[in-house]
Amino acid sequence: MKGQRINPNNLNPMQMNNMSSMAGMMNTMQKIGKSKRKYTVSLDKSNKKFLSRFIDEIKKQFGSSPIPQGQGVMSFLDYLKNECEKKDKKEFKVSFEELEFLKKMLSDSLRGIEGMKFKWYQFPKKIFLNIMLKQYKYLLEELKK
Repeated sequence: MKGQRINPNNLNPMQMNNMSSMAGMMNTMQKIGKSKRKYTVSLDKSNKKFLSRFIDEIKKQFGSSPIPQGQGVMSFLDYLKNECEKKDKKEFKVSFEELEFLKKMLSDSLRGIEGMKFKWYQFPKKIFLNIMLKQYKYLLEELKK
């Protein structure tokens, strides 16, 4: 796939940051599944359950992508889903790139939730998203340990 040329003078700094972030994410996606899983991540029962639901949402996003990097990501997500569903184990192993990818996905989702604005009459949705926001922050803290 050939890259498209873009005039940097026509972009504002926010667009440049977004493009740089996307390029970094693609670079990380290419490395997923190629190195040894030597970092141990330990999560409690509630975080594993929330991570399992989060993985389902990520799979929906990557499910229809025809890019070849998607196979490595999908196999990693399948591995992570299987590890989260094991009730007797509280920890699983990931590589550095996989851990960084997971942190990046969580932080991007967190940033997206924080940027949402609601009308005054949408208070149930706002309460629900505040609870989700706390869960995302807690899971991200656990992964950064």
